[in-house]
Amino acid sequence: MSNYGNYYGVPADKSYESGVVPVWLEVKERKVAGGTVDLTGVAAGTLIPLGIPVSLKTMGGEAKFLETYTVEAPVAASGTSLKIKPLNGIVPKAGMIVGKCDADGKAAKAVALSGTPSVSNGVYTFTITAGDLGELSKGDKLYIVSEAGDNKVAVLPDGLSWRQIHVEAEGGKGTVAVVTKGQILGDRISAVPDFYKAAMPGITFEYETA
Repeated sequence: MSNYGNYYGVPADKSYESGVVPVWLEVKERKVAGGTVDLTGVAAGTLIPLGIPVSLKTMGGEAKFLETYTVEAPVAASGTSLKIKPLNGIVPKAGMIVGKCDADGKAAKAVALSGTPSVSNGVYTFTITAGDLGELSKGDKLYIVSEAGDNKVAVLPDGLSWRQIHVEAEGGKGTVAVVTKGQILGDRISAVPDFYKAAMPGITFEYETA
């Protein structure tokens, strides 16, 4: 499993570096074994950044990137169109349940995405039922939540992804190693909400700017 963090089929000695700028200051502990991630819909040549919150419950099992999706157009209470853009390039898929969470990771409303979205300039447009998400403003963040019923809470991470993933060909699966204890520069990864940080007490986030 030495190639965790790469795409299947990439030689173990082939690496993709982001340059000499460090992101992890220290990695103290990782999950004993990494997991596989579904990269269906992610275009060839995409470089998925490191430091993404990941849910991984079993050794070598399915790992889920807990992507953040930015709302790209306001949604009225009666709106039926949802335009979202992934922060880290993880494609939203039918069946995924998303909602706007409060500071505790709870969502008043959530929706299970369905159908095939239209895609333009990295923005995915889904048709939703009026009222499913209430009113949303451009720039609001949506997170993956556990279900669309009464228990609408964010799925919590077990750690952060250790390395980048370079997608060699569209579709298929990749592998990811998950850091559970370490120190990372928070300014150099995508923003991680506080309710995710609280679920990863072993990871220290250091910041270069206030």
